[in-house]
Amino acid sequence: MKKQLQLGLVVEGNVTSSAVLRIPSLAGELGPIKSTGLQVARRISNFLRAGYAVSEYQELEAAKLLLLRVPDVAVSRVIEELCAVERLLEKVSVVLCESWLPTETLAPLKACGASIASLLEAPSAGDKCFVLEGEIPAVRQMRRLLERGEARTIELRPGTKPLYFAADLLINALPVPLFLAAKQALRDGGISGNQLSTLLADMAGEMVNSFLRGARVHWGGPLKECSAETADGYLKRLGVDHSQLESLLRDQLKFASRRLGKHAKGQAAS
Repeated sequence: MKKQLQLGLVVEGNVTSSAVLRIPSLAGELGPIKSTGLQVARRISNFLRAGYAVSEYQELEAAKLLLLRVPDVAVSRVIEELCAVERLLEKVSVVLCESWLPTETLAPLKACGASIASLLEAPSAGDKCFVLEGEIPAVRQMRRLLERGEARTIELRPGTKPLYFAADLLINALPVPLFLAAKQALRDGGISGNQLSTLLADMAGEMVNSFLRGARVHWGGPLKECSAETADGYLKRLGVDHSQLESLLRDQLKFASRRLGKHAKGQAAS
């Protein structure tokens, strides 16, 4: 008879890119693995070098912490299948791993007695880091598992995953068109190759470092080093040969002026 381990896994799709499944503590604690078929579960077990394959959801009863690592399109089906197993979810913590779906997607599992949470990998220059959001029992169990694997955890207040989405969007997606415009402006100015890459990286690094030092009141880059008249003169000159760039800059400066109020140095350049 197999030892009843505390960690179970429902997994489908490609697992090779999963950060959470590479946590070292997983190997020592993983028990039953359920997938789309027994052979698939066995292959995943061999790949992870942990756990054992099971063919039925009932065989997940050994788990007190259950990880769901499945494609978003499969989540509703897996939830329905789990809920169909009588008493399986009583006093079980279920964590949806590496998915942007809201934690509330797991509400049917909660109605069956489970504590629910969701997890995302967070950017980190050092150790692995994960963001957790959901109910306290599930968050605590998952945090302990991650910390035993020497990963850091960041806990969001329940129901605030949309705010993390907003922050990620603001930092990683929305600035990209501005960086592309900056890159093209430097290219048009005759800078290319390694010099271009290095200058862009240094500019971006200086902005981040200044922000982290609390330098919001000095927002504005060159705008804090020149007069409003000089800035407006440059913008007008850009309008002659680079009208799209000028329009982009003026639009962004207007937005910054509204967003930062009295601290926005670009107000005169409108």
